[in-house]
Amino acid sequence: MKVRAKLKLNPQAIKKIENATIKSLSLTMEAMKTEVDNMQVVPKETGNLEESAVVGVEEGKGYLSYPGPYARRLYYNPDYDFRQDKNPNAQGRWLDSFIHGDKKDWLTKTYGILLKQNSGGVIK
Repeated sequence: MKVRAKLKLNPQAIKKIENATIKSLSLTMEAMKTEVDNMQVVPKETGNLEESAVVGVEEGKGYLSYPGPYARRLYYNPDYDFRQDKNPNAQGRWLDSFIHGDKKDWLTKTYGILLKQNSGGVIK
């Protein structure tokens, strides 16, 4: 028994998918920043830390960074007594739920939804 297969690639569809992956990753990272803001988990006194958040994409990888001078100290000190009058869920390690907590699948699902929307109908 012989099996023959013929594969015909659609360069236009491939280009749409490539463009969609770039756009969707950027939009996913922006959505994550919004999700973190809505969760009200970033420690807040004046709002500088929350406002300092930087979203970006480099070499196909997305990131959300808090470059403020005290961000590292607050992030890695979960035992700190965070004030909760402005952000009621303020805590250290505020991104951990996305890494290994209840929001672990959030990034994958959000990216998948955005990729499908941005693919111009190529991904169904």
